[in-house]
Amino acid sequence: FVSIKNSLIDICKSKYFRGKRLHGDYDIRVEQAEFKELSLTANAEVGTTVSMAVFRNGTKVVRSFRPDFVLIRQNLRDAGEDNKSLLLGFKYGGVPSINSLHAIYNFQDKPWVFAHLLQLQRRLGKENFPLIEQTFYPNYREMVSKC
Repeated sequence: FVSIKNSLIDICKSKYFRGKRLHGDYDIRVEQAEFKELSLTANAEVGTTVSMAVFRNGTKVVRSFRPDFVLIRQNLRDAGEDNKSLLLGFKYGGVPSINSLHAIYNFQDKPWVFAHLLQLQRRLGKENFPLIEQTFYPNYREMVSKC
């Protein structure tokens, strides 16, 4: 089980699973990391292998494993990083997830999501599906020239 989280979010602590077993036979092991601490390879036959490099008590710990499950609690993109390739690797390797990998993929671009909401609004009507008015600019130059 892999929990990918923002450093400020620690929802799925491994302490809740410590000593727990699945069907009485399998130990549950939780690995928590941020996207920046992960790399992976995915194979159609073997699945996904994750390498994780994290600092624990000031020491860099590196290990590799094959996850049975993933929980993603971090945005795919921020100002400096785009982790779409990791999401694609989990999907390619067939790793199940609590939150749909398909939904995470579709929600990586906020204008894309809002465009779908606008489609719903057009179908249902503004009274039945109100949205806060927004304007899309493809880049900052367009936004500056309109102001």
